[in-house]
Amino acid sequence: MSVAATKAPNRSGNGMRRIAAGAGLLAAGLLALGTVDTILTGHPGGTLGDPRHVAVFALATLLIVLHQLTAPAGHRVWSAFAAGALLSLVAKGLWAFGDGDATTARTAEVVYAFSYLAYGVGLSLFLHRRVGDALRTFSLDALGIAMYVLTIGAAVLLAPITRHSGQGQGIVVLHLLYPAADAAICSVIFGVSSFTGRRKGDQDRLLGAAFLTMCAADLGYLAGLAGWVHGLTPWMYLLSELALLLIAAAAWARPSTAGALRVGGWWEATPTLSWTVAGGGVLVAAWAFHLPGAVVALACGTLVLAAVRGLRVVREVRDLVVVRAESLVDDLTGLANQRALFAQLDLVTREQGSDGRCVSLLIFDLDGFHELTDTLGHEVAGRLLRAVGTRLEGVVCSTLARLEGDQFATVVEDRDPVTVAAELTAALAAPLSLEGIAVSVRPVVGYARFPRDAVTPTGLARRADVARRDAKARGLAVVAYDPERDGHSRERLALAADLRAALETRGGGGLWLAFQPQVALATGEVHGAEALLRWCHPTRGELSPAEVLPVAERSGQMSALTDWVLEHAVAQIAALQARGVVLPISMNVSAVTLVDAGLPERISAMLKRYRVRPELLVVEVTEDAVMRDRRRCLDVLEHIAALGVQISIDDFGTGQSSLGQLRHLPADELKIDRRFVNGMADDPLDGEIVRLVIALGARMGVRVVAEGIETEAEHATLAELGCDVVQGFGIGRPVPASGLWAWLVRAEEPARIMRRSFAA
Repeated sequence: MSVAATKAPNRSGNGMRRIAAGAGLLAAGLLALGTVDTILTGHPGGTLGDPRHVAVFALATLLIVLHQLTAPAGHRVWSAFAAGALLSLVAKGLWAFGDGDATTARTAEVVYAFSYLAYGVGLSLFLHRRVGDALRTFSLDALGIAMYVLTIGAAVLLAPITRHSGQGQGIVVLHLLYPAADAAICSVIFGVSSFTGRRKGDQDRLLGAAFLTMCAADLGYLAGLAGWVHGLTPWMYLLSELALLLIAAAAWARPSTAGALRVGGWWEATPTLSWTVAGGGVLVAAWAFHLPGAVVALACGTLVLAAVRGLRVVREVRDLVVVRAESLVDDLTGLANQRALFAQLDLVTREQGSDGRCVSLLIFDLDGFHELTDTLGHEVAGRLLRAVGTRLEGVVCSTLARLEGDQFATVVEDRDPVTVAAELTAALAAPLSLEGIAVSVRPVVGYARFPRDAVTPTGLARRADVARRDAKARGLAVVAYDPERDGHSRERLALAADLRAALETRGGGGLWLAFQPQVALATGEVHGAEALLRWCHPTRGELSPAEVLPVAERSGQMSALTDWVLEHAVAQIAALQARGVVLPISMNVSAVTLVDAGLPERISAMLKRYRVRPELLVVEVTEDAVMRDRRRCLDVLEHIAALGVQISIDDFGTGQSSLGQLRHLPADELKIDRRFVNGMADDPLDGEIVRLVIALGARMGVRVVAEGIETEAEHATLAELGCDVVQGFGIGRPVPASGLWAWLVRAEEPARIMRRSFAA
């Protein structure tokens, strides 16, 4: 969302709204009058040229045109719909006042056909704003649905209509195209609405209902041509009026908002399967009942489209599976990475020790590795790590993972961790030859046991790492976690008391929020800002969130800290509004707070207190946070989303959730973790992950934010890939509230934000 100053009321816009309201009431009244007339007399004036019928079309067209004039944000979309409405009005006029002239009637048919082309353009623009590049897939679905309906319609209606009306097969197929196009349009609208989880707003439903109504009118016309029914003509006129009024109502309705994501599932295969069954079934029927050749051609076309769509779905699923599998592998050594390790830890700790399993986590690094790196260089150090990984794989029976740098980890079940540590040391006892130099390395091992030392993956990893650092400090080869030697815990105990005092202090006791700007890539305009917690401790100086948040979580203060951040973030939104600037602000919510059922109510109360619109607050959560207690977290997120607050999935791609689980989250935004963004230039896999996340976000109909952008090259790459929003030091560093206002003032010319930022 761009920075926007508060404007004076738009009086001309209000006047147009009053005109639109009057036109809508008049059109609805005329439609109701025609309906009553039809019920009582059997016809609404009797002909297509009935002035009341033309008047309803004219008023509905006026409604769409007025909305197009007052809605610059949807200018292109509703310009196309307005063009379609005007063309259909012209066609109705030609029919009404052509006095039965054949040339005029043919001209009206051509104009009416072009109205469908305009509606198709408007629908494409409307859906592109929802699903981005995924529009190509939905366009293929629309074409397939149209062919599907056309094939079945031709099989059922082609012969009866040609016999009863005497029209040629080509003309009848053209008549069949209208309900086929209507069915395709309304199916795709409802399909996109379901796929993107739209819940609030009525545009989807109204547009879908409009084309469904058109489809019913066209089918009634075809049934009359086939001689199956009589007396439907008045009702077809009423349905066509109602359809255009529904499009006009959609123009003025509130746009739909995003809800839960629906990625993957049985419905992905439904179109392909239904087209295949329809095409094959019609071919069999054509052979058995000697149907016309046009029916056979249409059935073959349906089967071809089914094959094309099936191949496309298979390719997309394969790409996602490959990327997901590769994201569990360390690029340098080919071993499992941290994500894979935590996935295994999550499995073995899931029962919280109730199954009697005895598990140990060993974390170790290579003694003297940094000195070797300084001497031989990073390339040789990488070769050393690969050689170490190869040797250790020969003695480790379970998952062996490389965490970062020279740190490795393995999970041991029902074995003595000291024995395993001795085996690791023995495997690395023989020197490794690098650059003609014999290099010896020794693992320094720390381990923690489940459930004795910790019952969660993160707790187990922290304590094993504490033991590893203890081993290095004492010069030992292997050390078990000892709470008495966890001096860091004592520091956190004192820090927890200081944090409690800071939260109870009126001025915040040194707590403050930094705001990092976010910029829309396509326009260079300011999109929003992320609120980041900072603490200027009275004696320890500036503390990062990485130091503060674990203390708050373990001391039971995370809920109070979240409320503090919430109030100050919402207060900042209100302060900016008072200065004439509308700017969304994001805030992070931890796993602990995400299961708090009272959080949505507190958010609602805070928004009402500061009179802030809900959509200006963005709540960021991580995949892992949701997976801690999936059911409760989803319930809390659903209630937050119901308020109108936006939901962002932070650090997307680094968590432990699957796409099947992710589809249930009511997300409006995906944030790509900075490690993937920063690695794009040097690591092809990181670049591929970024590309696929952006494409996935477009297909889901949610915006994608790239974190950690620092260079102009990263900016150019992300812009080329179609990323929506970026943030990072290359755009603007986190600043206090006063600094944010100064930054926004300097960013008066949004198109120059990127250039100035990188030049600086």
